[in-house]
Amino acid sequence: MRDGDICLDKGKDWISKAIEDFEHSGYSHATVYIDGQLMEAYGFKLTGYTSIDKYKGELDIFTCDILTDENRKNIKQFLDKQIGTHYDYLLLFVEAIRYLLHITLYYKEPFHSHICSTLAADAYKSVGVDICPGIKYPSPGDIANSKLLRKIGSI
Repeated sequence: MRDGDICLDKGKDWISKAIEDFEHSGYSHATVYIDGQLMEAYGFKLTGYTSIDKYKGELDIFTCDILTDENRKNIKQFLDKQIGTHYDYLLLFVEAIRYLLHITLYYKEPFHSHICSTLAADAYKSVGVDICPGIKYPSPGDIANSKLLRKIGSI
């Protein structure tokens, strides 16, 4: 694994399974690998790093072959600036409307606020790589379907 690789969670708890069913996806959570840890936006916690062991046995790892070493360094810098930011519960509601009613609502994110998948997507956008073109607020399932990402393994 290299800095900037995206790890998608195939959660086993009931909340993860509900998210996966709701989104018609095999994934419920997105994190970004940085320096042996995972950066995540997680409900009821501030954005920050967590141990890979937290998700052991549940993660698929995706890489983006067009990222340069400089891009990966800049993704890390972007993510480091997100430490301590809040989870965006309103965006979670907007995403629920998208999946439930197939309506994309206008939404302007508050400064420094994300859900797990938008944190990963915004980190890539910060280096000029849009992993989910045409999807403003991608879900973990949208990220898994990105044509720019390639699955390289599981842990």
